[in-house]
Order: sequence, then structure tokens, then C-alpha cells
Amino acid sequence: MTRTLNRTRSSRSASIVVAAGAALTVAMVPMVAAAATPPPEVQDAPAVRSGVGAVAAAEALAAGESGASYISGELVDELGYTPQVEDGLAMNPQGDCSSPVTLPASFEPACRTHDLGYDLLRVADRTGEHIPSELRSHLDRQMADRMRASCDTAGCKAMSVAAHVGVGLNTTRQGNGAPVSEPWLEWLPW
Repeated sequence: MTRTLNRTRSSRSASIVVAAGAALTVAMVPMVAAAATPPPEVQDAPAVRSGVGAVAAAEALAAGESGASYISGELVDELGYTPQVEDGLAMNPQGDCSSPVTLPASFEPACRTHDLGYDLLRVADRTGEHIPSELRSHLDRQMADRMRASCDTAGCKAMSVAAHVGVGLNTTRQGNGAPVSEPWLEWLPW
């Protein structure tokens, strides 16, 4: 009897974790596009030259390198802000983990670096740099790996997986290129 009761509790707990992960994944897909929108002054800047090194900086971040040495004055001008270094990686100091659900605070450094990576992809697109098709998903993977590494509980690790799935679905949906603003998603409550 006790054995059956324990199996029922375990099954119920597993079902709750799976359902929560699925709900988070579905909820995060539209949020990702809105969360990664750059400030208007960056978004509206005209393309004036063929590249400023944004792809090289994004590739360094995706590879787990600092990326800071790739950030030139010209790239800072294009970004509209000066990236800072946190936990050894360059990041957008105004970035965050935008999510319809509360994510662990330990995810914030990974989200700020991910936001910089997405901003770099937008700059690359705007200035005519070719964006390798796998680069955006590599930035997503770097964020997920850092989120998971910041966890010390199974629940936290499940949240990192759900966040990665949500971001990855949006990357695929947007064709693996530069993140784009999607105003039709603004009606959503988050």
C-alpha cells in the first residue's frame, strides 16, 4: 500500500513538473520577441557601411569568450550603449530575463549576455554583415548552459530547460537570423 502511494505521489509530482515546463515554454515563445527589442535609437539607425564586427563579437559570446575585446567604438555607437563585463562575459547592462513567469535571479547574468548577443545580431543585420545560420541558436545555447550552471536544484534546472526551449522555438520561428520586433505580440499581457 505504501509503495503504491509513493508511486502515485511520484507520478503526480512528475506530471506537475512536466505541465509547468510545458506551460512556461508556451508562454515564453511570444515574450522572447518582445523582450529582445533594442532601444528605438538603435533600432532606427540607418545602415551606413558593410559591417562593424558585430558577428565576430556575437561569435565570441556564443563560444563562451568574453567578447569585450571585439567591442569597438564604432560598434558601441551602433549599439547605442557601452557593454559591460559580468561573470567574465560582455553583456547589455540594461538587459534582463523578460518572462511571463518569475525566473531564478541566478539567470540574470546569462540573460544580459544573451541580450547583447541579440543586439549584436541586429547591428550585423542593419550594417550588412552576413549572419551565420547557426549563430543565433549558439547564443541561445550559451544562455541555457549558463542558466543551468547557475542552478543547484532540479526545479531551477527545469526552468533553464524551459527557457531554452522557448527561446529556441522563437529563433527557429524567426528563421535563425537577426531577432525582429513583432508588434502584433504587444497585446499579450506580459
